[in-house]
Amino acid sequence: MGDEALLQRSVRTLAWLGDAAFERDVRWRVCRRGDYPVDRLDTIKADLVRAEAQAALLEALDEHLTEDERAVVQRGRNAKTTSLRAKKDTQTYRSSTGFEALVARWALLEGAWERYEALVVPRLEPMIDEAVARRAKKPRRG
Repeated sequence: MGDEALLQRSVRTLAWLGDAAFERDVRWRVCRRGDYPVDRLDTIKADLVRAEAQAALLEALDEHLTEDERAVVQRGRNAKTTSLRAKKDTQTYRSSTGFEALVARWALLEGAWERYEALVVPRLEPMIDEAVARRAKKPRRG
């Protein structure tokens, strides 16, 4: 099965893949900021991959999305919420599911990751800088 065929999977599966792709990218970008203790790296990463941060990113992207991208996001937003945590703020979690599904689309379609780089990264980098400044003390000297 080719990667593009994975786009036909359930939106929950797409969101799961997108979550992994986004978290991997965030981890790489955070590590480039300095050599912090792992517990701090985890805290910084958690600030960026949590549902509220993903929903905020999606909101900032909305006007720049194509119709196909919006359709993927809408599928994610329409996914049923099963987590107890998600039921506390259903709209935020549904938006984050839409964001994750969109990231999976970009990761799976050949040549589409450039859309992620163009749309998400300029908004993500300042968020990382803010999270590092808020959560990290000085990096270890190595």
